[in-house]
Amino acid sequence: MNPAATQPAALERGLGLSAAFALVAGGIIGVSIFLIPGAVAKAAGSSNLALAAWLVAGVLSGCAALCFAELGASIPETGGLYVYLKRAYRSEAIAFSYAWMICFAYGSGAIAVVAIMAATYLIPLLLPGGGGPNGAPIAACCLILTVLVLNLSGIRHSGKVQVALTVFKVLLLLAVAITPFMRIHFDPNWLSQPVHAPAGLVAKASDFVDALLLCLFSFSGASFVTQVAGEVRDPARNVSKAIILGFGAVFVLYLAVNVSYFSALPFGEIIKSDKVASDIMGLAFGRPGTLAISVGIGISALAVLNAQMMAYPRVVFALARSGFLQRYLGTVEGTGHVPAGAITLVALWSAVLSLTGTYQAILATMAFVSHLFTTLIVFAVIILRRREPSLPRPFRVPGYPFTPLAFVAVSIIYLSILVYQRPTQVVLGLGIVASGLPVFAMTRRVRATRPRRN
Repeated sequence: MNPAATQPAALERGLGLSAAFALVAGGIIGVSIFLIPGAVAKAAGSSNLALAAWLVAGVLSGCAALCFAELGASIPETGGLYVYLKRAYRSEAIAFSYAWMICFAYGSGAIAVVAIMAATYLIPLLLPGGGGPNGAPIAACCLILTVLVLNLSGIRHSGKVQVALTVFKVLLLLAVAITPFMRIHFDPNWLSQPVHAPAGLVAKASDFVDALLLCLFSFSGASFVTQVAGEVRDPARNVSKAIILGFGAVFVLYLAVNVSYFSALPFGEIIKSDKVASDIMGLAFGRPGTLAISVGIGISALAVLNAQMMAYPRVVFALARSGFLQRYLGTVEGTGHVPAGAITLVALWSAVLSLTGTYQAILATMAFVSHLFTTLIVFAVIILRRREPSLPRPFRVPGYPFTPLAFVAVSIIYLSILVYQRPTQVVLGLGIVASGLPVFAMTRRVRATRPRRN
């Protein structure tokens, strides 16, 4: 018998730099950049303050992205953020709670939301009647299952699709950014426009924070590639490079698109619109432009959906490999060399959430907890620098320790605001995470009897 035939299948390092870059850029660029600039402008009160909110949010999110880059290059293991939490805080309970949240609440809920968005924009183009009241949930479920099949076929295939979808959405954003300067008479003096209404310093600062929080959400996703670091070729080089290049490209595109918005439309129209990109493309190209944006938003959502399906199940896989879930969730399928059980579990649960509509309530309650874990992960850079100074670090966060501390400081303010404004949702979110602790306690008792996987 061939000894190799008896060896268990292993994950394949099938993602190169281009696919890793696409996972970062495609995971960050969702639908919000097409939809929320009006809400950001309304909260900020003027075009220059709105652009400042995007700029500050990008810088703060960039601080977190740089921390992810150091951690991903130093500890290139599948399951990324779960691994960093366990290693930095030496607490399996904290790491387990994060993975539990991803599997059964935040991760699966986010997949359901993105699938619903993709279906909402694509169905009217395919079915004139929209498929009825249940059309979007059913279509979303079908999209999730389709992406499931793609990801089960292998990391190389899902990576190639991610590259193609990301190229499309980047070109779409470039088109939105350039169109006003080529097709529309634009106002070059928009930066000098006054604040729409007088307000005191405290009120204006509060409004700016509201705008900033909206923008911060639009920059999330830079950590996706760390979750699949164990499947990236030359991860010491490519993980950090993908995060830096991917986030940098998105940052520049977001600023360019917002400059385009404010140059093409009066501020009063922007703050009233929930689809600024569609308004601009419709003004420039008429009905074809509006349809193109609808298709673009749907495809943009598909790219995020695929990125989520590549990233979130790897957390479940890592948790199972640690002995806290059923063994089959920590095994690698031999043909595609992917964690098929973990991918299937996350996809099926996400499909259930999309059909029942419970994803909205789940995501609303998880805002506090999910950002709390992100803050802990960023702070892990400081902990590991002190605890493991000899750990090889192919990439080091520039501006350390001020870079991670800047993000942590703003996060404390953000978390405090959530506690003050949404105490019930904060408690419910903590309750969802705590619901996994009995499972953690039971599995820890019996884990010693199981063979550990390396």
